[in-house]
Amino acid sequence: MKSFTLIELIVVIAIIAILSAIVAPNAFRAIEKAKISRVSQDSKNIETAAYAMYSDTGMWPGSNWSDDAANDPLAGAPQGEGFVFSSNRANFPSSLWDGPYLEKWPKNPWGGWYWWDYNHADQNGDGIGREHVLWIDNGRGNQGKRIPLASRTKIDDKLDDGDLDNGRVQVWQGNHTNGNFGFILIQGE
Repeated sequence: MKSFTLIELIVVIAIIAILSAIVAPNAFRAIEKAKISRVSQDSKNIETAAYAMYSDTGMWPGSNWSDDAANDPLAGAPQGEGFVFSSNRANFPSSLWDGPYLEKWPKNPWGGWYWWDYNHADQNGDGIGREHVLWIDNGRGNQGKRIPLASRTKIDDKLDDGDLDNGRVQVWQGNHTNGNFGFILIQGE
């Protein structure tokens, strides 16, 4: 009966360790890159759905929360249900409603919810109000599922200007690591 020598076992273990050290970092980078691509695609899908709804009904989708209910007649539906993207919550006349505009409201790739918001006032400081914001990571219900700073920066690089303090993609109400991270999809309308 032939068995492996100790040296042969050590060589095999060393080869496996070297391969793991090479493959693992590349696999993790690929996973993170796929998450960032998904945020980009989700953003495009939600923006397209918002424009389609506006085209049909003459109204933009309402905010996930009711903070700006005075200026947003469709505000207040809870996240995760898709609110007016998925169902005729505003009871539009059937001649206007041609939804659902999204079959299902997506979660972001880190497991937290996207939120849709309407800000009547200018929130990002560029002097243009009436902002329709897709909050990619806003902290509401996303504890333990926050997007890492490196990924936030890469999302900003892909969708905007790479500066988390300016532009259409930026951090509001906090710092770069745990502040509210959003994307102004539609502005001034």
